[in-house]
Amino acid sequence: MTIASTQPRRPTARDVRASEKSRNAGFSLLEMVAVMTIMGLLIAIAVPKIARIMQHERVNHAAQIVVADLQNGFAMAGRQRAPVRLTFTSSTKSYVFTDRATGKIFQVRFMDNGSEYALSTLSSVPATVDVLPNGIGSTAFTVTVAQGNYSRKVTASSAGFVRLVPL
Repeated sequence: MTIASTQPRRPTARDVRASEKSRNAGFSLLEMVAVMTIMGLLIAIAVPKIARIMQHERVNHAAQIVVADLQNGFAMAGRQRAPVRLTFTSSTKSYVFTDRATGKIFQVRFMDNGSEYALSTLSSVPATVDVLPNGIGSTAFTVTVAQGNYSRKVTASSAGFVRLVPL
């Protein structure tokens, strides 16, 4: 049997190095400030670009919805076998498809701030178009969809050809 010594053991070189490492572990205040400054600059650069991308995506999506709705409106007149009136209201950023004779509402679309599109502009020239059952519109028209300084145009011919104008 060996008897354990009660005398304290002398620290070895390994113990001294481990003690120095644990004392020097972590980051200094200067290093933390430098990292936070760099992260702040990266965020300041990225946020406006992301906001612009989101704005463009909202307008592009809204324009695609308008194209689909207009195509559906021209087809709707044929299905109803009655003239359909398309009315754009710029103040509410909405449009509505109604039966021209009875005023029965077929479809309403809002694209204002309360919607996912949050458009600043939705307008049409002219504001009212009639679509006959044979798919012919009373006139050609252009719809402008915008948010901020980014806008897209949708054109519709009197023959019912609807397209999103390329950028």
